[in-house]
Amino acid sequence: MADSRLRIALVGVDHWYSAFSTARSIAESSTAELVGVADADPDRARQVAGSAGVERVTTDPSEFLNDSSVQAVASFISVDRNPEICIQAVRNGKHVISVKPLARTLDEATEIANAVREAGVVFLPSESRNRLSPQHQRIKEWYSHGRLGKVISAYHSLWSSLPQSWPGQPGPGWWGDPSRVPGGGWIDHSIYYIDFLRWLLGEEVAQVSGVKGNLKYPDLPVEDYGVATLRFEGGAISTQEVTWHAPKGGFRSEMNLVGTEGAVAFDSLSGKMSVSGSFPPFEGWVQVAPESTFAEAIDEFVSYVREGKEPVATVEDAWRNLAACLAFYEAAESGRTASPQNPPSV
Repeated sequence: MADSRLRIALVGVDHWYSAFSTARSIAESSTAELVGVADADPDRARQVAGSAGVERVTTDPSEFLNDSSVQAVASFISVDRNPEICIQAVRNGKHVISVKPLARTLDEATEIANAVREAGVVFLPSESRNRLSPQHQRIKEWYSHGRLGKVISAYHSLWSSLPQSWPGQPGPGWWGDPSRVPGGGWIDHSIYYIDFLRWLLGEEVAQVSGVKGNLKYPDLPVEDYGVATLRFEGGAISTQEVTWHAPKGGFRSEMNLVGTEGAVAFDSLSGKMSVSGSFPPFEGWVQVAPESTFAEAIDEFVSYVREGKEPVATVEDAWRNLAACLAFYEAAESGRTASPQNPPSV
């Protein structure tokens, strides 16, 4: 019997945090096959490929992008180069898992979105894969069943140190280069929270205000600190504080969701999640074991391609996530509130 696994190539390993884990997940999947890894640095490509037990590497992305036997591409190249990779891939009929954010500007994001729609392929934003994580699926189920009531406020905080350009190498590399990214420490993780709330609430961000700055690294060309206040269409208010100023080993994440009928809280320091609301026989706060908030979603991606299953997210989600983030930077620069742009098709 012919191998029916979806043949995926990994193009670019600049975002190595995702490249390594995605490569291993593809290799471990029974529905997908990792064809090989492309990167301008052959040593980096070999490291990622080797971690997944794959030998084929190349410094030329076109080797995979023009290969008719490659059915999908996972692009974890730097954000400034992602548009060209995604557009070439989809124009050659390949499905895409994309680095986050998908582009630096909305014009670039629109070019990708138009190419995806014209090609009729699946485009899965990297920041949206966590919608399928056990933790987020559980919260979504609680919310859908009314256990939280109407969410009226949300708070996310993440303290991280500077990203590494490569494991063990100091300095943020391309993450800290404003010519290659739309922002620094704030967008790095806030884009996940924006995507989560858009999906949970089924609403768009209506208005953004905020402050950004360099509290620890004054010479860094991008911000190491940002705090935003987002108002969603239904009235919910979200505060998102995301930083690169944590001391070494000082990573911490925190989440609070407050609804009219219940609430959810999580703090990575305690490793516990707490809930309050319609969870009989309990009243008040109850601690429950947390589940993973991360998902590679490889098998789900294959089901979107093979079975025509409705994707958990699309290129339009990636566009709107970027638009909300860019509205924050506009607001932080101007000192006024800003509203995210709508996609050209809306």
